[in-house]
Amino acid sequence: MHVSTLVRRSSALLAVCVAAAATACSDASVAPRATPERPAFDIQALQPTDYRGGSAHDLSQTDSNTAVLTIDPNVSRTYAFGQNWIHFPARSICDPASSGYGIGVWDAPCTPITQPLQVTVKWSGRGGYAFAVFSPEIRFVPADSRNTARWVILSLHSQKRLHDLDAYSILYSTGNNTWVDEALTDPTLRAWLDPLHNSVVRRVKHFSGYMIAGGVTGYDSGLGGTGDASY
Repeated sequence: MHVSTLVRRSSALLAVCVAAAATACSDASVAPRATPERPAFDIQALQPTDYRGGSAHDLSQTDSNTAVLTIDPNVSRTYAFGQNWIHFPARSICDPASSGYGIGVWDAPCTPITQPLQVTVKWSGRGGYAFAVFSPEIRFVPADSRNTARWVILSLHSQKRLHDLDAYSILYSTGNNTWVDEALTDPTLRAWLDPLHNSVVRRVKHFSGYMIAGGVTGYDSGLGGTGDASY
């Protein structure tokens, strides 16, 4: 998929999405501020000790911005790719052979996969902010708003300095240069700032493309990481 500078102009409505998430995106890095929809939990405990060097458990580099992660679905583990990471609780991945995929099924019950699964991730910080795309498309075992130990957590590192007073989101790509702030309909998907690692972190319910969006002033300044980038 090619992500062009047209995204900035064609996604004007996303500025509203980013603004709506403003109150949640400035949460602290170690313990995001608790709300009725999102309890606090320890982000630092999820971070891989070696992720800033770009290595992690069961990770084989294929080039500078592509990695193949071999996921063991039976254990809780955090996997790094570059300065980014993804955390899977044990038995949190739906079996793609039977679970279905698409808007409307993210919270449907599913059977967890038990065999190792290879996931390819491509990422870039081109343009300042980060984006990443995962394949194959899979979704994760549903968990309620209080059961944070069962959440799959994604952290994206920004090459551009993040500011505590700015609002940040991690937007989901539905394809065709369309980006959605899923937190508008699900408060557990609100993003928060990890200032210690200059990263934005949030829960994810499925794999596709994700991108940091930052700022709430103006449509163009509300998006980052898409100019002249492709994946």
